[in-house]
This record gives sequence, C-alpha cells and structure tokens, in this order.
Amino acid sequence: MPNVVFFSFKEQDRGVVLTIKGRAVNPRYSALNFRVQDLLKRWQTENESVIKQAISKSITGTSRTIVFVGADTWKSYWVPHEVQMTLDRGKPVYAIRLNGVQGSIPSCLTKNGIKVHPWSEANLQALATM
Repeated sequence: MPNVVFFSFKEQDRGVVLTIKGRAVNPRYSALNFRVQDLLKRWQTENESVIKQAISKSITGTSRTIVFVGADTWKSYWVPHEVQMTLDRGKPVYAIRLNGVQGSIPSCLTKNGIKVHPWSEANLQALATM
C-alpha cells in the first residue's frame, strides 16, 4: 500500500502527532499529502497482547513506519515494539524529530541504523512518500 504511513510516538506527544496527522490527511493543506494509519485512539486496556495485536493490525496495512522523536521517546515501551514489528515485515522505518525538540535517540533506532531526520514538513513528506 503506497504512501500509507504508521506513526510511532510516545504518548506525551499525542497532541502534536494528531496535528501532523490532521495536516497530512487534509486535502486543503498541500505541504503534506499521504495517508496515516495509527493507534492514535486511546486504549482502555493494559493487556499487552491486545495492544500488540492492534499494533500488528495497523502496521499490516502500511508501507512504512515513521517514528516521531520527542523529548522522551527513548523511554517509550511501545516504540521499540512498533519498530521491530515493522522491520520484521520487511518494511522501512524512518525517524524524524518533533519541531524544536532535541530528545535522546531511542536505542531501537540506533541499533537498526535508522537515521533521525531534522524536523521540517518537507522532510516528513519525503519520508512518507519515498
């Protein structure tokens, strides 16, 4: 499925990522133009197997994953799972910093040789559609 992107991020960055998603799927906002599949819906469960199944289902219908690197993304429990699930399916993973944030790079990115790109809408558009 070309240009359908899974967004991976730390929960505290949900608001910023929702804004980015809104721009990407808004046909009147021409700087970003791609489809997003994600888990932006909040889950009312702590059941790890239920959450992993939901992540797996969401990633299945995508062409790539983009990790948004915020201040504390390196502490995320789920980002490494999402990265590994994507790589296990033979799909690429890209990473981009959130605007104005210089948090540590998650080890799941460095150990897999995934470069973290500086924030710009042009960089995000390129990563989502390359």
